[in-house]
Amino acid sequence: MLYLLLVVFVGLTLLYAVKYFRQKKAIGKLTESLVSRTSLLNYAEEFRGGGEDWKQLVEELNRLNSDISRLDRQNSGRLNQIETTLGSLQEGVLIIDRDSYILLHNKALADVFPSVVDGVGKRVESCLSSSLFLEFLAEVKRGDGPLRREVSFLVGGKQLWMEISAAELADVEEGTASWFLFVLYDITRIKRLEQVRKDFVSNASHELKTPVAVIKGYAETLITDYEHMAGEDRERFLNTIYRHSERLALLINDLLSLSRLEEDAIGLNLAELDFIPWLEQVSKDYQLQLQRQKRALQLEIPVGIEARVRIDALKIRQVLDNLVENACKYSPVEGAIGFGVSLGTEELTIWVRDFGNGVLEKDLQRIFERFYRVDKGRARETGGTGLGLSIVKHIVDCHGGELRAENVEEGGLRISFTLPLV
Repeated sequence: MLYLLLVVFVGLTLLYAVKYFRQKKAIGKLTESLVSRTSLLNYAEEFRGGGEDWKQLVEELNRLNSDISRLDRQNSGRLNQIETTLGSLQEGVLIIDRDSYILLHNKALADVFPSVVDGVGKRVESCLSSSLFLEFLAEVKRGDGPLRREVSFLVGGKQLWMEISAAELADVEEGTASWFLFVLYDITRIKRLEQVRKDFVSNASHELKTPVAVIKGYAETLITDYEHMAGEDRERFLNTIYRHSERLALLINDLLSLSRLEEDAIGLNLAELDFIPWLEQVSKDYQLQLQRQKRALQLEIPVGIEARVRIDALKIRQVLDNLVENACKYSPVEGAIGFGVSLGTEELTIWVRDFGNGVLEKDLQRIFERFYRVDKGRARETGGTGLGLSIVKHIVDCHGGELRAENVEEGGLRISFTLPLV
């Protein structure tokens, strides 16, 4: 009897064990099907003897996999079609879903924002972290506010401005949530030009206003009190008027000169020139000029170099005059001025340096802007119109050269420009 009970117990245990492992294997097969999105046969070995419930479960799972695959094909085809259509656009294009996951972006956007190159499938804030853009995105989702906005981004330490247009792509697929389309147009250059224009108007107004106000004030005093003024006061007032009228004329002439240089047809009188002998003669003129100011010219022209260039000699002389004058203003009294050249394989570099305090790094790229002045060591009291370096830049640009400013390690500022060799 005891033996019989033991046999029954062992039999039942084996039966449940087989059933348990079969169900475990069937569940594993279901999981594998969901992951791989492949269909199952309801008469497969794992589901035999599972009853009607297992059969229905397998059929539902197969239907679900089929629907998912169909939707994937549709979405993939739609995204590929959109990407092909928008891929050639110069504007950046971004499409996200309702949960802010990136579905598509074009090459133009990746060129501006390298962080979105592998961004498909990631949340948009991990690739475009501008708080202003994320606020705009939230408003677009809620349907609040305008669907166009100017937004700034910080990319690689530089500020970029984008004009962003948004649209909701509703009813992308029946039963699915909307997508959101963003088109980003780069307006950084426009913003910078707008700021330059504002700065120019403001600075030009200020520069012109000062001499005009002085001339007007002194002239009014002369007209009102001429009969009662002492002779030396009249002469002092007239000299002041003359001095400021000269400054006003200089400003106007520089503005007209700059305006002509900015025209497309600048009218350069180009001629091929053996540059080194010409530069040595020019340097002798500067040496005489600086001697009268009790200054020295430190000339650095390598012995034996030859360079032929195609230039407008009068315009390049104007560049050198402005650079030497600028260096004199910011070098110590009775100090030296550096002047030299270096020869490359395709270009000739000419440089002028002062021995002053130099400029802050943040100002180096702005000193060629019209009327831009550096506060420390380069104050308005040094004179000039504030347009000299702008004129230099335009002349060098018209010759196909490059202009650069850099602080010298021993002190002072060096400004150099290049001329292509013939």
